[in-house]
Amino acid sequence: MKQRSNQWILIIILVISVVLRMFNFSEIPFTHDEFSALDRLDFDSFSALINEGVKIDGHPAGVQVFLFYWSKIFGLSEQAIKFPFIVFGVLAVYFTYLIGKRWFNETVGLLTAAVVSSLQYTVMFSQIARPYISGLLFSLMLVYYLTKLIQKPEKNFLLNGILFVISGALCAYNHHFSLLFAAIVGLSGAFFIKKQFLFKYFLLGIGIFVLYIPHLNIFFYQLSLGGVEQWLGKPKPDFLIHFISFIFNYSWILISTVLGISLGFFFIKRSVKINWKVYLLFASWFTLPFLIGYFYSVYFSAVLHNSVLIFSFTFILFLFFGHLPNCKPKTNLLLVSIVMLAGIYSLIFERQYYTYFYQSCYVKVLEDYEEVKESEENVLSIIQSVEHINNYYIKELEIDFNYTWYNDFESMSELKLFIAKNVKNYDKLYLGSLHNIDPRAIPIILDYYPNIEMENNYFGGATYLFSKKNADSNSKKSNKISLISMLDFEDESTEYWNYDAQFITDLKSVSGSNSYLINSEIEYGPSYTIQLEKISQNKSDFIDFSLKAKENTSFNDAVLVVTLESNGESVFWTGYPLEEAINSDSLSSEWSTTHVSLNLSSIYLNYDHIQLKSLIWNRGKGEFLIDDFKVNLREGNPVVYGTMEGF
Repeated sequence: MKQRSNQWILIIILVISVVLRMFNFSEIPFTHDEFSALDRLDFDSFSALINEGVKIDGHPAGVQVFLFYWSKIFGLSEQAIKFPFIVFGVLAVYFTYLIGKRWFNETVGLLTAAVVSSLQYTVMFSQIARPYISGLLFSLMLVYYLTKLIQKPEKNFLLNGILFVISGALCAYNHHFSLLFAAIVGLSGAFFIKKQFLFKYFLLGIGIFVLYIPHLNIFFYQLSLGGVEQWLGKPKPDFLIHFISFIFNYSWILISTVLGISLGFFFIKRSVKINWKVYLLFASWFTLPFLIGYFYSVYFSAVLHNSVLIFSFTFILFLFFGHLPNCKPKTNLLLVSIVMLAGIYSLIFERQYYTYFYQSCYVKVLEDYEEVKESEENVLSIIQSVEHINNYYIKELEIDFNYTWYNDFESMSELKLFIAKNVKNYDKLYLGSLHNIDPRAIPIILDYYPNIEMENNYFGGATYLFSKKNADSNSKKSNKISLISMLDFEDESTEYWNYDAQFITDLKSVSGSNSYLINSEIEYGPSYTIQLEKISQNKSDFIDFSLKAKENTSFNDAVLVVTLESNGESVFWTGYPLEEAINSDSLSSEWSTTHVSLNLSSIYLNYDHIQLKSLIWNRGKGEFLIDDFKVNLREGNPVVYGTMEGF
């Protein structure tokens, strides 16, 4: 009766897992990674798929080959492509339960499965057709069949051994990190398998290797490609802390619930004796892939990110619950309900997962463009996106493309010149952008269209409508952009500014009567220095610097520099030449405006006492005038990395 009651609890967990992953199934959009995979499916032969669609990607062939044949049968719609991965995600929950039950007891299995069922980590990757949730399933299958070989090798050794070999091969063909996990699990299993079965177990390992031999030439080719540092930075020392936060939905409610249940059994003295060998084994199955990935990324090439640890993260969860006794079904139902309520609440309300993940920024930049075009007249429109994805949705949404393609601008000077030439003919400007747009684009647009009438923030991007009318007290600009400080050389106020007053001149100015002359004897001009926390404590903010400059003889490679320093050491540096803006600004003024913008969300800021500094570096010893050196704080998009980071 107890067994049957627990089975009903498992069924409830699995049903909720299906619901969470299938919610509004027809509305789940493709991600950038999925488009990348789909673009590598249009081949006429298997050999072309391998040579042109697999080798260049850096992932093993397994998932790409599966999608190649799956799409030929079921098509390329979001629903057809994503469905098998949702199935993989639900099966992963089931195998989590089986492993917990085998190594500990049913209570541990049910609770761990309940957590896995409602995490954004597993829900999201169940809805993405990439080799992550499949790798989690194959990794759990591998551990499950190894468990049967360790605990009861006398029973169906051949069948379990074959399933173990198949699971190991699937891990190897799925992802290089699931291959790494399989190797670690396989080696550690040799210390737990009964001695009389050790030779047979060794043969199983040979079997996995034999099945992987056809893939070796692909593996070595991809190994020569290195990591993914073109988009992925090396991990920082606090990577693991952020990863644990990510696992638990960045939710104090969820982590407190899990810790409360875990510690509660200690306090009421109902915990069972911990099998430290099993705890050490499970801990090693997570820590070894993490440490290998971390140090390889730090010392060789970046490969470590949240998604590659999905294959082993469940074994952390088992450590939270492994000491719990096998409880009665009513207690199990209560504990599972508490955990799942906390997980679902954090997923839906705290993370707002179904709002942000389902709002594809690739779609929204086009939909908002269409809406603005229908409601406004005389709007200059610019869209920044990924071209092949944008083209897909233009056809899907039947949207015209009467807009300017941002990617055609080779520099911010070209963008600025384009706006300067068109500003007289258009009252408003629409911008649809992704998260990786140059942060200077917004302040450049604001030079010509100073009022923000609309700003919509999405996961992965944002859309704006700017207008030429002056910003007033009710405008979004006044709410979202604030002047922190300005050096115009008209008064004695010098707080946070450092400059030599003897070079103030009345030769020419932008505002007031004074400007500042930098001559060939001056290497470093006026500077602004302040503790970062005095300006912003919000990681989604932008800090925009602007400077008016006019050649006296030549800028000669002079640069507006912005740095971040901690304890006297530079932790971030950026700068742009003053002469970049000459061509565009010459249309309306002899003064040119140089912008430098810090996107705080893209900068690692976990340092003590960060000092923000901006200065003019007269690198080539030119001679020029400067005026109106401004520092603005601009509110950014708090959900731009909404499914991967905390808000």
